[in-house]
Parts: sequence; structure tokens; C-alpha cells
Amino acid sequence: QINSNASLTVSLAQTPYCKKHRYDPQNPLCAHIIFCGGIVKVNDSEADIAKKALFSRHPEMESWPKDHNWFFAKFNITNIWVLDYFGGLKIVTPEEYYSVKP
Repeated sequence: QINSNASLTVSLAQTPYCKKHRYDPQNPLCAHIIFCGGIVKVNDSEADIAKKALFSRHPEMESWPKDHNWFFAKFNITNIWVLDYFGGLKIVTPEEYYSVKP
């Protein structure tokens, strides 16, 4: 409630890719992406979607104690940095990130 800033780092070291190519997890060729932004409580319509998504993957969570004051939130990304080669980070805007087709 005081500071909603957050960051999330995801690395190819979490996949078989770096091991397959014999990259040390600290090697920039074992790419990292860093997302920064803020955590925001979702509205009721978004919460319904979030509940369905979460409980379909983790059904046991639906029975977790209500008195823990759980709530659903989203991560509003404001900055994205990619470290995938030598020479420093690459900056990707959220608009660029969300516009990419898988």
C-alpha cells in the first residue's frame, strides 16, 4: 500500500536453452528480460477473469483462508530492459512489447 513499485526478471536460464548452448546463466547470451512497473488492484470485472485463470491452474488456492485478505492485482509495466548480448541493455517500450505477434 505504501510503495507499489515492482520488478520481475525472467531468464533463459529457467529453460533448457542456456544449458543446451553451454552458456553460464550470468553470460549475457543467456538472455534476461527485466520488467518494471507498479502493482494495481484490479476492478471487479478483471477480478472475475483473474480468478478463472488462477483457479483453473491452481484449484487448491480457491479454498485458501479468506481472512488472509488475498486480492487480485495486475502488473502495469512501465519499463522493459533486455540483456541478451554484450554491451549493455536494450530498452523496449511496453507498446513495442505488447505489439509483437507470437
